[in-house]
Amino acid sequence: MRKMILLISAFCFLNLLGMTLAQSNAASANQTMTVLKQDSGTNISKMNLTLYSVGQDWGIDAFSVGEAVKFTAPTPDWKLKQIRVLGWNYFNETTLSVPSPSNFLIEVRDEKLDLLYRLADTQNAYFTLAAPGLISIDIPALPLTGDFYIIFYDRSTMKIGVELENGTGNSYQFNSMNGELIPADFNIDNQTVKVNWVIRAVGE
Repeated sequence: MRKMILLISAFCFLNLLGMTLAQSNAASANQTMTVLKQDSGTNISKMNLTLYSVGQDWGIDAFSVGEAVKFTAPTPDWKLKQIRVLGWNYFNETTLSVPSPSNFLIEVRDEKLDLLYRLADTQNAYFTLAAPGLISIDIPALPLTGDFYIIFYDRSTMKIGVELENGTGNSYQFNSMNGELIPADFNIDNQTVKVNWVIRAVGE
């Protein structure tokens, strides 16, 4: 089992976020939809956050490893319609051009980790903000019952947001090569800390 080693950045992550989070397109979702959160639910601008990519720990195996979050459908046959990810494609306003397009992958799997839905697209089609933002990705309505997983494969082409406290135990890394779920633990100052990927499920 791998333990993720957190590399503390020299700058404050929240300064990097600036006002981008407040202006992200997640707020445009239909107000009648339910947002499922397995992070602490704290306002993102007040979370203790950093950025992470699987390439930091998995190297050449990063292509097949994703950040997974376990959810529970609030009602029978609840329909997942949107996935939200706090992510960043490394673009900033001091760069003259956006990064080269590379694919990320999203999967929805049931409680037995059987595949229900898969979406691959370029990170530049969604993560176009000049700083990390909570981005909404619409999908065809997918009926779900009971537990399910949303898995985001950043493939080392981008980073996703990680909450460094208030771990709920519902975040994992998923190794698609062997179907293994690995608890999302960071090694911080020689202590094992459960973290939360900022990935959310939206539906009705």
